[in-house]
Amino acid sequence: MTPPVRVSPRSSNTLVESLVDSLRSEQHLVEELTAIILTQRRAVTTDDLQGVDDSVFALQKVLLTLSEARRRRRSLNSRLGFAEDIPLRDLIAVMGDSAPDSLHAVSLQLQKCARALAGEVAINRQVLRESLAATDSYVRALTGALSPDAGYGDAVASAAASRQPKLINRRA
Repeated sequence: MTPPVRVSPRSSNTLVESLVDSLRSEQHLVEELTAIILTQRRAVTTDDLQGVDDSVFALQKVLLTLSEARRRRRSLNSRLGFAEDIPLRDLIAVMGDSAPDSLHAVSLQLQKCARALAGEVAINRQVLRESLAATDSYVRALTGALSPDAGYGDAVASAAASRQPKLINRRA
């Protein structure tokens, strides 16, 4: 860890207040991401393609804003005399008793929100995997394709392929 550079107490307090404000902004953005992820899940489970598309656009927008908020935090870390990428818990540990309660509180809340978001993202990944697998299975059933795990060997697969229905253009 980089030792802090001496900053006047007055400007240091202002910078720490700015850091707390920046962390609150990050927290709100993470909460917004969680809400979008839940909306996306509902859209996937109800086959709402427009809802899925809208959620992807909203996610991109919020992620860009979150990136800007993190850039602000790194700048504030640097202005406080710490490494830009110092983890929040390390920053608080180095600040010791001079870290205000508001910094502790917002740090804990941000971590809690981030854990909740990670859990919801994991659920969405599973829902999307299952949805894709169900769609693949449905398409295979509609086209009469053998399941890839049928396992009777190449002879049966090629025989079944020869019995596949053919589309014929009778109008030409």
